[in-house]
Amino acid sequence: MVRKLNLLPLLVGIFIAIISSGCGNRSSNITEGTEWRVTVYRAAPFNDAELGIGTDRTYNVADTAVVNENLKNVKPENLTLEWTLPDSEGLIWLVAYESVPVLDEKVTVTEVNAIPTSDHDFQVAFKFTDAKKWQTITRNNIGSRLALFVNGKLMNAPQVNSEITSGNCSVLISADMIHEFLPNLDLDKVH
Repeated sequence: MVRKLNLLPLLVGIFIAIISSGCGNRSSNITEGTEWRVTVYRAAPFNDAELGIGTDRTYNVADTAVVNENLKNVKPENLTLEWTLPDSEGLIWLVAYESVPVLDEKVTVTEVNAIPTSDHDFQVAFKFTDAKKWQTITRNNIGSRLALFVNGKLMNAPQVNSEITSGNCSVLISADMIHEFLPNLDLDKVH
């Protein structure tokens, strides 16, 4: 009888683990070796108080024509201004970044996760081959932003909050654009 009592918690634990991983798994490793060219630039703050334009806020996609018109006469020194891809709510960010990349590397996508709070966004993870270089870049840019490009398209410019020693990185992609970056992804397996 003692053996059965000791076995029962183990079986209950295994059952709970199977149920929770089966029901809560919103991840997919089925990217089939998709490779991306990821380029990273140092982002810089840019604000023009006179025009009311800056990199410190979001814009609607509809705002871009007016902002672009206003920016025609504004040329920040040694910086390029570019829009990120829109998120699932149609919001975009204006990003100012330096002209020379700090990292440019071919990476392999490692994982796709559906965001639990959104049915419209996916987090796509990858790992830089040169993890030491990524570690140095993140350590030297804590508190600053890095502009992340995937296959030549500006994804976002996240703030670096800590040194990343693993080489890991990720980007957020809206559901309506996910197949542009991962054409073979089966979305039914990511839910």
